[in-house]
Amino acid sequence: MAQRPTRPSTRGRAAARKLAGIEWIGGITAMPAYVTGEGEPYRPEVLLWIASDGAVLGSTMARPGELLPMASESLRETTLRPMFGRPHVPTRVRVASSELADVLRAEHPQLDIVCAPTPECDEMFALFHAQMDVDDESGPLSYLSTEVSPEAMAALFTAAASFYRTTPWKVVSDDQNVFSVTIDALNVRDAVVSVFGQYAEAFGFVVFACLDDFEVFLYASDSIERGELPYVPPHYSLNFELGTELAPELRTEIAAHRWEVAGPNAYPFFAAVDEGLVLKPLTDRDVTVIQAIAAALTRVMPEKRALRKAWRGDAPFVRTLSVATHAGELSVNLLTPYMRAPVDFSLRHDILADLAAIPWDDDESSAVAREAVEEALLERFAASPEAKGHDVPMASRVLVDFGAKYLRHTIATLHAADLRAILFELVPKHLSIAASEARPFVDELRAFYTFLKRAFDLRQADACLAVLSHAAVTRLEAALLDPSNFGLAKSLVMAGADAGFNTQSIDGLEAWMRSIEGKPLPPSISLKPFSPSDFGEAHNTQKNKRKAAARKAKKK
Repeated sequence: MAQRPTRPSTRGRAAARKLAGIEWIGGITAMPAYVTGEGEPYRPEVLLWIASDGAVLGSTMARPGELLPMASESLRETTLRPMFGRPHVPTRVRVASSELADVLRAEHPQLDIVCAPTPECDEMFALFHAQMDVDDESGPLSYLSTEVSPEAMAALFTAAASFYRTTPWKVVSDDQNVFSVTIDALNVRDAVVSVFGQYAEAFGFVVFACLDDFEVFLYASDSIERGELPYVPPHYSLNFELGTELAPELRTEIAAHRWEVAGPNAYPFFAAVDEGLVLKPLTDRDVTVIQAIAAALTRVMPEKRALRKAWRGDAPFVRTLSVATHAGELSVNLLTPYMRAPVDFSLRHDILADLAAIPWDDDESSAVAREAVEEALLERFAASPEAKGHDVPMASRVLVDFGAKYLRHTIATLHAADLRAILFELVPKHLSIAASEARPFVDELRAFYTFLKRAFDLRQADACLAVLSHAAVTRLEAALLDPSNFGLAKSLVMAGADAGFNTQSIDGLEAWMRSIEGKPLPPSISLKPFSPSDFGEAHNTQKNKRKAAARKAKKK
């Protein structure tokens, strides 16, 4: 007779739940609204703790960047006083951010902290943002804010009216004929300005921080037409609308202050748009940026022939203008077709401030900004008296690239010990040059640091010049001749050169690799433990892609 199954006891069910574990999900998002009245407007961030069944167990809100240090205490507080249910401690916490995971692991070693996708948080954040949008359908009812005075807004209205009257969309035949804009006084560099209105559907311009953001915007526009909701980078916009379509409160405000409007179909609306298409309250700086760009574009629109020649591929259109704003006269640099403005290193603080201020993180824009400054510096050196006799400066570029890639240093922060590491360790390991090149290599670096000392009074220049003594040539020669110093990629390249192949060309390198297919490696190639860095600059694909994109942008 078969035994009748029995239900597990209450104690057994509790043990089973304990064995399976309790999972919480955590995540941080920016609120879809700004806080004003506390200095510059900011979007608070919220940290949510969600149960596996979707219930919100706890939350903590703070200014941007302040939540990570508070995350461990927020988790502990939620275990003691959850919004739903009894106090309890999860056995597993899943978060999508590696930074958040590291913070939690340091303070909660007893928990299993997993870094993995958190779709539960994504859904909760989406619902949260959608509800906030419904609750805020009225939109902004004033052009003014705690930071923007009626006088500043009056100046912006006047600049917008002048811009509208030039009918720039008749001059700029395509909204992808963009301008590069630099306003050093406002920390705006190589921003992208696109004038629209060519199809008589909407009129105005948009401003993006860089060319990459503008290209993302173009892709997003196509996605929106397909009914999708894509990511749109932060930007400024100036749109002109029919007066009858403007909110009555805004029309009343315009009339009360007697702000200038170019016509019944030219009521301006200014916006600073943040991530998630959230409108940011305008600051005085925002107003100044939009006003300066509008004034500069107004000044250049009469130069129709020069602009159109530039867009046809003739000489680029470059103008540096002094424009009046409510904050005073500002210098605005306009270029089209788009290209990065040259960096003027006329003072010592330029290189130190520009390079040292760029953060060392994985953000693509930081790397692009750093490389732009370094490229301008190398071009300045190449044109200097110190560079005479060095036909194609190479050692200085190697120094800059190796310092960034391997040591996370720029010339502004690279010291004598770092220079020694690059010269006698990294160059012999990664750079495929003959020992006979040691003397010109060291000579060029000596010229480079002499230039840095003269032009920028670089503090560590003397210490670095001491490293580059005549003895450095002998030491570098010996290191370049020692195969035990070579990385795998360099070993392959040098062995090919020794075998008579031109390994400095792609065709020669490929011919050498084909010649050793299926054969034992040459004795000079030692198979040491492999490190991804062994392929050095030849495989620095991200940087190559950025440089290719920059060249492409300059050719447009």
